[in-house]
Amino acid sequence: MSPLSKFRRHSSLLLFVCLTLLTTACTRDEAGETPVSWPELARFDEVAYRADGFARTGDLATVESMRAELLETGKAVTPATVPANAADPRQAETILADLTSLIDGLSNTTDPESTATLVLGLHPVIEKLMDAAGMPHIHANEGPNSGFLQPVFDAEGTQVGTAEIKLHDDAGDVEIWLTQGGFGGEPWRLPVDTTLILTFPDLGQEVTLAVRDRVRNEDESGAATVVDATTNYFLFPGETGVDASWLMGEDFAALAELRIAEATTGPFILRPHVHRENGNETP
Repeated sequence: MSPLSKFRRHSSLLLFVCLTLLTTACTRDEAGETPVSWPELARFDEVAYRADGFARTGDLATVESMRAELLETGKAVTPATVPANAADPRQAETILADLTSLIDGLSNTTDPESTATLVLGLHPVIEKLMDAAGMPHIHANEGPNSGFLQPVFDAEGTQVGTAEIKLHDDAGDVEIWLTQGGFGGEPWRLPVDTTLILTFPDLGQEVTLAVRDRVRNEDESGAATVVDATTNYFLFPGETGVDASWLMGEDFAALAELRIAEATTGPFILRPHVHRENGNETP
């Protein structure tokens, strides 16, 4: 075969390979990459986040009662469970080693204060591990507005609605959206002169949530929420000028309870929606 023929053949093969790679890349882009799923880590994240809230509020007895669940879900996160499509597998393995050390420490300590300290160290490491894996950091009870969902019960203990409660760490303001029944229900509309009471028994604090105005009462997205003088959206402090600085901070956690007339959520741990400086946000 002449040199010119070889050149033409090689050129044809190279063109074929390039076209094949281009077609594959286009197909991949159009189809989109498979989302990273790490069920073991997601489950541990939920448990660790709940325990973190109790540790921050000083409820060491509840933290201790969660030890077995923390160890069970934590030890299930092993190198063998790292997703094959993790964004940075090497970094994920390094961070996982740090997380395993914390879990081992939790296995060996019996002192309540030391246990709480270790628990407070879990969630930040889990968050870094999720970032390395390239998976979204979304909690199971996070609502469509990035707040946390709390069931609302009537005087007989029957769930009548759901409150999505969003505390902004950067400003201390609180927003609440109400739905009928469980998650995904129709808006639970109340008269625009209704007020909701959010109490913090351990802090001796209480805040009142009301409408922004009686005409549109726009939520954070700018959508009007008033229909026939009713709404399902309430906020604090709004334009009242009440000091909300004590609610600020990404590490804020407090025992709280929401009351809507005779209905209540019962006690729960209120945590903030965190605003990150780089534009990425987590609850």
